[in-house]
Amino acid sequence: MTRVLGVHGVRNYKAADSTPRLGSARLRSDWLEALGGAAAGLDLETAYYADLLRSERQSTEPADEELALVEQWARAWGVDPSGAQGRATGWLRWICGRVAERAGERPAVVEKSVRLFFPEVTRYFAAGREPVRERVRAALLRHRPDVVVAHSLGSVVAYEALHDLAGELEVPLLLTLGSPLALPNAVFHRLDPGPLDGRGMRPPGVRRWADIADVGDFVAVPKGALARVFEGVEEQPEISIAPLWPHSVLDYLRHPSVAGAVTGYRP
Repeated sequence: MTRVLGVHGVRNYKAADSTPRLGSARLRSDWLEALGGAAAGLDLETAYYADLLRSERQSTEPADEELALVEQWARAWGVDPSGAQGRATGWLRWICGRVAERAGERPAVVEKSVRLFFPEVTRYFAAGREPVRERVRAALLRHRPDVVVAHSLGSVVAYEALHDLAGELEVPLLLTLGSPLALPNAVFHRLDPGPLDGRGMRPPGVRRWADIADVGDFVAVPKGALARVFEGVEEQPEISIAPLWPHSVLDYLRHPSVAGAVTGYRP
């Protein structure tokens, strides 16, 4: 059987996940259901870390750290954040509206993407990096996957964890979905290890790296940049997974091109 390890993205904490084992089991069930018939012949496990990045903060106002990342994200879309007034919800809404105009998308969808994504990214880089990486490293060594499927923020975690395991683990295929790894300053320039002469490095134990992004995925920006700024990335043709919410991992997994990439692996 093909051993697959899934590394999830943001917003995956559930109150019922009282232990990492329960969270991993829930995600595994969701991913297998999304893959449907393509799951036959797969030994799928998931690395769960959502509990390490959840916040008790109830405020609906974005934190300054989050807004700093949003600025870099907006610039990647060609939007100058200095055109907005203030520095809170209204500022964020203006930014998302300008990005929506450029993308031909509804502002509410763009704002939802931003509000879901950046808080956990902020917490990862601020304090959660090492415990999250340790959780994912342990899962990698335990499952020793043939294929790593990493979605959204999970692609950042997987990238760093695989670098940590250089010399200890060989992974024939890394498949990233809706990845923000190439996002300048907000993500790309904060990676560990960081870029060298403006280029990111493929983790040494990864033989092949393929990337897939929905054409409307607001997290996977700049468009087509992964193959330009990382060594050895196969940028797959853009797809459309869901017109209303183009970042869901389950919709990615349901798409034939993603399922085919996972099941088409050959040792």
